Amino acid sequence: MRFKEDTMKAPKKILIPIDMSLYSLVAVQYGQEIAELFDAEVVMLYVDERDGKKEDKEGPEKVRESETSQRKKYVATIQQLLINHDLVLRSMRIEVRFGAAVREIVKAAEELQADLIVMSTHGRTGLRHVLLGSVAEKVVRFAKVPVLTVKPEEIRELIHITEEDVELSLRLQTQYSEQ
Repeated sequence: MRFKEDTMKAPKKILIPIDMSLYSLVAVQYGQEIAELFDAEVVMLYVDERDGKKEDKEGPEKVRESETSQRKKYVATIQQLLINHDLVLRSMRIEVRFGAAVREIVKAAEELQADLIVMSTHGRTGLRHVLLGSVAEKVVRFAKVPVLTVKPEEIRELIHITEEDVELSLRLQTQYSEQ
């Protein structure tokens, strides 16, 4: 097999899916450092994995209205999370989508014409993904662009996370699960 010498291109748009867990913040740091190197645009993506039952009960207009309101809350929470951890190194766009995480991440990468996806190998769902297969693994399989996966073992050293930060993350996740 022969390889072309010029097959790798510098990323101009980097998609960083986050789940508001502290693990995903490591990917944010890596993604921003890569963006800095290549002067690339950064797009943060949060996917709310809602089920379709809510739309059946409330109707499409009510769901759209709820999603718009929820989208604003998610963006504000993500902004605060990034500021709290000194992870705002450059301007970035925050996208919020609703649906299945893998499908929405792959779809966003295509629609936004991302050149690279940077994501953590671990997220907030823990054991569930060990049993069902991780989101990161499926994104690697289905994405049409390169995916850089980041292992968060050194998370505390990289972004100076305290026990209070872990508790805050758990409270945020519980709060959004209840809503």
